[in-house]
Amino acid sequence: MSLTPFVTDFMGRNPRAPFPVALYGLNLAMCGFAFWILRIEIARQHRHDPEMSEYHSRVQVKNLFSGFLYLSAAALAHVSVYISYFIYVLIPAIYFLPEKKLAADSE
Repeated sequence: MSLTPFVTDFMGRNPRAPFPVALYGLNLAMCGFAFWILRIEIARQHRHDPEMSEYHSRVQVKNLFSGFLYLSAAALAHVSVYISYFIYVLIPAIYFLPEKKLAADSE
C-alpha cells in the first residue's frame, strides 16, 4: 500500500502510457488481495456468529472479485488505457453501492 502514491504519480505523469497504468492496476490488485487475506482472519475470529460469518463471506467474494478486476485492468492497459480507467472507476462505484442485506435492514 505504501507504493500507491508512487504509482499514482507515475500514472499521473504518463496518463496514456500503458506501463504506468498497468503498474497502477497491479499495485491495487496486490492491495486488494492483501485486504482479502486480512478479511479471512477477521472472518475466522467471527466464525461462531453465523450472521457475521455470512456477511464476511459475501464481502470476501466482493474483495476477491475486485482484486481480479484490478489484475484484468492491468493486463488490458496494453490494449487500451481507457478500458483500464473504466475498471478503476467501476470498482469504487461497486463498493459505494449498499449491500442488499444492509439496505433491507435500514428500511
